[in-house]
Amino acid sequence: MARPIKKGLDYFPLDVSFLQDIKIRKVIRACGSAAPTVIICILGYVYQDEGYFLYFDDDTRFLIAEDIDTTEELVDKVVQKALEIKFFDQLLFTKYKILTSTGIQNRYKQASYKKTNNTIRKDFDLLNPSKNDNGVSGVDNPVSDTGNPDAVELSTSVTPVSDVGSTQSKVKESKEKESKEKQSKEIESPAVTFQKTLTVYQQNIGVLNPLVQQNIEYRINDFVNQGTNEIEANEIVRLAIEKAALSNKLSWNYADGILKNWLDHSLFTLSNVKAEQKPKTKNEPYSVDESDKLPY
Repeated sequence: MARPIKKGLDYFPLDVSFLQDIKIRKVIRACGSAAPTVIICILGYVYQDEGYFLYFDDDTRFLIAEDIDTTEELVDKVVQKALEIKFFDQLLFTKYKILTSTGIQNRYKQASYKKTNNTIRKDFDLLNPSKNDNGVSGVDNPVSDTGNPDAVELSTSVTPVSDVGSTQSKVKESKEKESKEKQSKEIESPAVTFQKTLTVYQQNIGVLNPLVQQNIEYRINDFVNQGTNEIEANEIVRLAIEKAALSNKLSWNYADGILKNWLDHSLFTLSNVKAEQKPKTKNEPYSVDESDKLPY
């Protein structure tokens, strides 16, 4: 009889600055000093059993509480706070009662690449989101003409003479080009845009290890939690990486210091960040970028 294929992993990476992560700090502040132990226990079950998710039911709650000698009420409180700050995915928990995240699934795919079957269930997959019930990927679909004001406006325009028609044709081409660029940016999946960020890191800083990858993901989420969309948050992180490389500071710590500085100054959009980087005029007071003073 063939031996059953092991689904889970034997180990998982844990960042040395785990306790300093902003999300973990928020959980500790809300739930107490035992909260990290609860989270680590949950992650252990996630990676050990299915590899990338954990069904969270009454039995699971009991086992976690029993393992670390705490109350089921505390386990519940930690899980709810972790969902609130997007440490785990809220939508999948609400629909399927599972605990998972993009980062968990990314690490599972990387650690299990040698397995004969390391596929992720389509309805649980956060790396390659499946189509919705209408067969259209995403809630806001920019491809539909009915959802594209430019398409409606141009389709009802009338061209009375050839010269005007030529002008309108150029305007139409320009609008269509802008619309396509916008659509391309909007439909880019989180996994694709995150992979671009990792590539930028490798091209500018060097070898990427799992701990740095996790920190990059956490920093992206910090911007997302401030209302930045995920694609723009990735672009901001890439800009910090490139800025670190231009300063010949080839480490994630330096790039992360830049990002912390932007967060501290409420620079949550790419345009605000870029505006802050512009050279000061003679009439403007010059302020030293805090990131340039980091001891990394």
